[in-house]
Amino acid sequence: MQPTWMLTKVDSELNMTDMRANKGTISAAAAAAAVALVLAAAPAHAALITFAGADDGAGSLATAPNSVAAAGNFDAAVAALGIERTITFESSPLGAFSSLALASNITLTGANVNNNAQSIVNTTANINITPPCVNATCGYNTTAGGSQFLLLFGGTATFSFNGGTNAFGAYLTGVQNGGETITFSDGTSQSVDIPNPGFSGGTTFVGFTDADKSIASITVNVNNDIVGVDDVRYGTDPVPEPASLALLGGALAGLGLTRRRKHMLALKPIQT
Repeated sequence: MQPTWMLTKVDSELNMTDMRANKGTISAAAAAAAVALVLAAAPAHAALITFAGADDGAGSLATAPNSVAAAGNFDAAVAALGIERTITFESSPLGAFSSLALASNITLTGANVNNNAQSIVNTTANINITPPCVNATCGYNTTAGGSQFLLLFGGTATFSFNGGTNAFGAYLTGVQNGGETITFSDGTSQSVDIPNPGFSGGTTFVGFTDADKSIASITVNVNNDIVGVDDVRYGTDPVPEPASLALLGGALAGLGLTRRRKHMLALKPIQT
């Protein structure tokens, strides 16, 4: 039979062990709560949202208020999600291409209505059609101070994003036909209509945001139409702020430390 003082010492050790374990549990809970707080700081967003505007007969952005307004609304929405980048084609080589590197992580491919290569151009004057091409019917550059744009002679153009994107938008000029679309997959096959300004052509802007998605490729389909594509915008995920990273790192470190302490307490024998 153990002496009374020995039993008291054992009880004391057990009580201290319980207190340490409880303290570790509370610390772990606090660390987990901090992790949850950091993760909750990222805002919740809706799913696919589209932006579109069309201006019948517009041969410049100066006469395309609906398209410009849609582009502005799209830009504001992308800024709320992360970082917006723009492709102007000003540094792209003129002429036909089978595959064109637009940025370190973006590739452009496509085929026209005759299954030939699409082109980067700075004029449509050399297209032999009747009536002759004008901006509103065959497309034009929309970059301020620029001259080049992507010309789709019917067919398709596909933008492939190595790191994925959660938003895409562009000016499409010279649109005269209905049934033209932008297609992609965000886990589900999606199709966004390109508005038809009217029989005389004009200017359109089409864009979409798809928060919390990572879209690998996006295809512009213009069927048998001649369309200019310019000022292509796309979204990238924001870089976490240093303060958020520090808080998250500290919380995870604290969680790991409390688990280690609890593990050590569980292994430590009670001295009698």
